[in-house]
Amino acid sequence: MRSPSLVRRVTIAIVLGVIGLTMLIYALERTSLVNFAATHDGTEAVIPVRVYLTMFVGLAMVNLCAFWALDHWGAYLRAHPDVTQLPVWFLVLLIILPGGALVTSVATHAGYIRSLDAVPVDPNAGFIAFQVIMAALVIIALVLLGARWAPGYKPPREAPAQD
Repeated sequence: MRSPSLVRRVTIAIVLGVIGLTMLIYALERTSLVNFAATHDGTEAVIPVRVYLTMFVGLAMVNLCAFWALDHWGAYLRAHPDVTQLPVWFLVLLIILPGGALVTSVATHAGYIRSLDAVPVDPNAGFIAFQVIMAALVIIALVLLGARWAPGYKPPREAPAQD
């Protein structure tokens, strides 16, 4: 029986990581909306334990998938040093642009929520999807850069012959 290819395993890690990221961001958004609503109404925020559990499980899934992908991609690069990769400038741009869009959207959303008369406590699925996509792009670029710059990425060069 053949073992799954690297592409299939990385695809599974990305899918599980995106599910975990969705759980994490949903729980964070739900927590902030409940807190905004309580602050707006002058009551105490009561956040269900399941929201915190969802946040923890999502964070654990994202971390496990990212570290697994980093380990396997790094091992693949060590075994195949001639593999071409995305340029560093592109990966840095892939961190800066979606990261900036993510920070800007969160700040804009918080301002919008504070301006409402009645604050909703259910997160908007479209906003969650946007945050997940932007965060996934940043994490994927960080994994690719991390594997590239990790110790042992390039096989050691043989020392020149001494006379």
